[in-house]
Amino acid sequence: MKRMVQILLVVLLGFGLSGCFFAYRAPVDDGATPVVDRQPRGLPGYPEKIWTDAPDDNGQAMPLASDTFVKLAGRANPAVVNIFTETNIRTRVGDPLGLFTIRTPNLDFNANALGTGFLISPDGFLLTNAHVVASADEVKVYLWNESEVKTAQVVGIDRVSDLALLKISHSKPLPFLQLADSDSVEVGEMAVAIGNPFGLNHSLTDGLISAKHRRLHEGKAGQYEDFLQTSAQINPGNSGGPLLDLHGAVVGVNTAIIAGGQGIGFAVPSNLAKEVVPHLLSYGRVRASYIGIEVGEVTPDLAKRMELSEARGGVVTDVIAAGPAERAGLAKNDIILAVNKTQVHDAAALARTVSLLIADRPAVLTVLRGGKQIKITLTPIMAPADRETGRK
Repeated sequence: MKRMVQILLVVLLGFGLSGCFFAYRAPVDDGATPVVDRQPRGLPGYPEKIWTDAPDDNGQAMPLASDTFVKLAGRANPAVVNIFTETNIRTRVGDPLGLFTIRTPNLDFNANALGTGFLISPDGFLLTNAHVVASADEVKVYLWNESEVKTAQVVGIDRVSDLALLKISHSKPLPFLQLADSDSVEVGEMAVAIGNPFGLNHSLTDGLISAKHRRLHEGKAGQYEDFLQTSAQINPGNSGGPLLDLHGAVVGVNTAIIAGGQGIGFAVPSNLAKEVVPHLLSYGRVRASYIGIEVGEVTPDLAKRMELSEARGGVVTDVIAAGPAERAGLAKNDIILAVNKTQVHDAAALARTVSLLIADRPAVLTVLRGGKQIKITLTPIMAPADRETGRK
């Protein structure tokens, strides 16, 4: 009987009826190990700031010498790691029309992928892209000398910013990279990408900061985008690697390219990483905050009327009754220029920055009201809806 079914299978496929018999991804209930909860739990108990900020003088221009890139590679390469992931794929051959009386077989195989990451602390915390590790069953980290391979713990994942925090154990302090102030980066500055493109580990490419505040998915719900655009070559396998200034400090996390484009790559700004990491460390995910306002863009005309040198910040268009903003005295038509020490570029940046505040921790807003700057302190609360839905 089994052989007859096998022959029938071949005949059906031979006559082009494969649409009635197809493979699909499905849960396999065979009494084996239950599906693993892939959402990390964080590592509460660590200080929230596990990275080191680059010195302020990193914002100054650096003379370009013949050995500039040689020195930069020597400083940065030991802190850059290659990431290899393994994911078990379990599929079942489906029988939607009920043509067969036997149970269709399970097909199991392992899928492998590669990416890049970089250490941000001597005790083994490292950053990479969420899309590199989000579906992995096992994450292996290859250190600079490649004689040491570590199994990494996924501490936290945020798919919205495409950032993930990993942790490896080591018997001695590890080399790490400092995080620069990405807001101070200027278009036209030189930048260097280091990564593992196509498995070619620790490949270094150079280019320029081509643009700031780039968005790739206009209007996509829940997607916070404020990319740095760079002409430094980024290829598959570079994901999660550092984008560096000439001092060797991280200005961004390489994350995306445009298919078919050359010299067009994108990186998550380091300042966004600084906002996301405390959430990933404490909770394993971003727990979005809410202050109870609606905001709009500051137009050039409004900026001129308010005597702003440029159109920046977000203008409050509505204040939600009984929310944190109303209780703190924020008013309609206020222009929010900064949240704590983070300058606000536009309304989208304001939404992102507010969302990444820690709930129940006071925050200071720099507000333009009636031509004068004032400070307003408020305490955000946890957002009433899940961040990844895009609802606030």
